[in-house]
Amino acid sequence: MKRRIAALVCLSASTGASATYGPFEHGYGIKSMGAGGVGFAHAEDGSTLNANPATAALLGHRLDAGLNWVTVLPGGRLLGNAAGPDDTFKSDGQRHFPIPQGAYVRPLTGRVTVGATMFAAGLGSDYKRNPYARFGGDPRGGLGLNQAGVSCVIAFRPHPDHALGFSLNLGYRELEIEGIQPFASLSENPGKFTNQGRDGGFGGSVTVGWVGDLGGGLSVGAAYRSRTWIERLDDYAGVLPNQGQLDLPAIWGGGLAYRFTPDVTVSVDVQHVEYEQVAAFGNPLSRLDEGKPLGSDDGPGFGWDDQTIYKIGVVWKPRERLTLRAGYSESTVIVQPSDTLFSLLAQVTGKRHVTVGFTQELRGGWEFSGYYAHMGRNEVAGENSIPAALGGGEANVFIRSYSGGFSLGRRFGGP
Repeated sequence: MKRRIAALVCLSASTGASATYGPFEHGYGIKSMGAGGVGFAHAEDGSTLNANPATAALLGHRLDAGLNWVTVLPGGRLLGNAAGPDDTFKSDGQRHFPIPQGAYVRPLTGRVTVGATMFAAGLGSDYKRNPYARFGGDPRGGLGLNQAGVSCVIAFRPHPDHALGFSLNLGYRELEIEGIQPFASLSENPGKFTNQGRDGGFGGSVTVGWVGDLGGGLSVGAAYRSRTWIERLDDYAGVLPNQGQLDLPAIWGGGLAYRFTPDVTVSVDVQHVEYEQVAAFGNPLSRLDEGKPLGSDDGPGFGWDDQTIYKIGVVWKPRERLTLRAGYSESTVIVQPSDTLFSLLAQVTGKRHVTVGFTQELRGGWEFSGYYAHMGRNEVAGENSIPAALGGGEANVFIRSYSGGFSLGRRFGGP
């Protein structure tokens, strides 16, 4: 039964290496993605409930379904390493990742709205030529981390100009790691380290949010999503800290939306992701020097820093039935130069997105929307990243990505 549920859930998150900001997409739904990913104070479709559940109160009765298509070009370079020549390795086993989207929102009364929306997260790599092969790993290697689930939302209007929202986020996560045999000797449980196939677990989190109309065309929103607690992945107890613990970090942020004219709205968001509070993401590999092997209590992880993301989006309605969008987002880099050797498995070096989008209103309350986003190449150069026992030198990691998608929405009456 667990495998059947996992297969159904992961159909909505065949993401693998589709990460753009860490394991997360840059926005919430096709409309948000076209406007730089904003969503705390400005909502146009049901998928923005993933950012701020309070925005359900702004949307009226509607249904949204879409598909986001992400193409990633990640990889790494090994330089000055005694175990082999300088070389570049491309994670090219899979580059294209379709991610379905869907949401439904319905007001129950003038003050209460309920809704549900899908969410997905993922990261990883798939090397046909494994960079760890020179150290004794399999010819092919990589990591695949997928999570998908559903957020169930309720929003209240305690005041006509303010709304509070709450969501329960339930999901399933799968992990698979291949080809990292050279590091098994650093584990407290080398039999549960690599090439174990897929292992998964259920988990959940909660989100609270607020959105308010301050008058004069200015809206404000903020939300906090708790850490996502997930069942331990026993098959990888020898590589993940705390014997297989791989939770998702807490996320919080806020935004402003200002309506300059009836046809032009500009939104800005700031979002913070607490990777350092999750051992698997935040603990540095240098924990090995403290006598903590891989898989141990509070043991080594990827060594990522917390991430802060800044977003700006413009929504312009030049004609009655046409809406155009543009946006930009930029983040701090989470990979430390000293931890790039493990980050060859997950090249989360993305830093900025430039986006455009549109919506064409159709008859009968239907809408057709699309967007495109470009993430330029960004590389993190290693510093003291390969141990002397493996021949020294440096591991550099890089990624380039672009994405696009379409959605179909239906408004059942006006918001």
